[in-house]
Amino acid sequence: MFINSCIPWQNEPTIFLKNISLCYKIGYQAAIIDLKSKKDYQIFIKSDFFPNNVPKIKFPLSITDILSYRTKISPISLIPRVTLNPETPKLLKKELSIWKERRCLIAVKSLNKEVLEIAARDGRVDILSLPTLESQKSLTKGIISLARQNECFLDLSLIPVIENEHYKRTKILRVLYRLFLKAKPSAHKYLIGSDSINDNPWLMRGPKETLSFLYSVCNIPEFQAKRILTHNPEEIILKFIKRDQKLFIESGVEIVDIIDERAEGDLKN
Repeated sequence: MFINSCIPWQNEPTIFLKNISLCYKIGYQAAIIDLKSKKDYQIFIKSDFFPNNVPKIKFPLSITDILSYRTKISPISLIPRVTLNPETPKLLKKELSIWKERRCLIAVKSLNKEVLEIAARDGRVDILSLPTLESQKSLTKGIISLARQNECFLDLSLIPVIENEHYKRTKILRVLYRLFLKAKPSAHKYLIGSDSINDNPWLMRGPKETLSFLYSVCNIPEFQAKRILTHNPEEIILKFIKRDQKLFIESGVEIVDIIDERAEGDLKN
């Protein structure tokens, strides 16, 4: 299942529907919706694009359960994420305490290395958002190592590569290439999204084009490139579903199956 890890939310339903319809037409079956504030979160959660009640799923949990979050109005399943942009570690901890129990994934975007280090260490943070050249240059080996240890995903965007030309594009590609050398896709969990497309949704690229770029320009083996667009986002969405379905009991302990009482009675008989 091809999944776009970052489609910006639009408060105008008609415009937003056009954006996700385009996302579907170019090859994606699901997307993670980027929300910037509590207001955006409340509007999205109450909209027709997201289930009002927690969908019923069948055990054991599988990738097809992602489709349970697709509503009648949307051509694809949409999963909410809130991107925090704190200026200091203190503000980060305060915001994390507010969002912990919400129905969303939590991403952190910052140019402050101390904030990124704490975010990579904190189990409540699912994603480090790295859509720009500056944010990617803020990563240190320590932050990358912490992200790997705590299974925190690294979310990238190819929009700057498409928007810029000549020497600016070369500089962006150089930083991106060095990032893949420093944090190899074989060992780190990358995502690819379409950050900042609200002004021009036509900047969005389909999974096949993105795969070709990762393979031919970034020298990432094809199976690893496909993993970035399929397996990694599937994994993080299933993590969201487990949280939404309250399947986590405590750290390292989760519900994996439920035995139906009638089936259990038949087995005894």
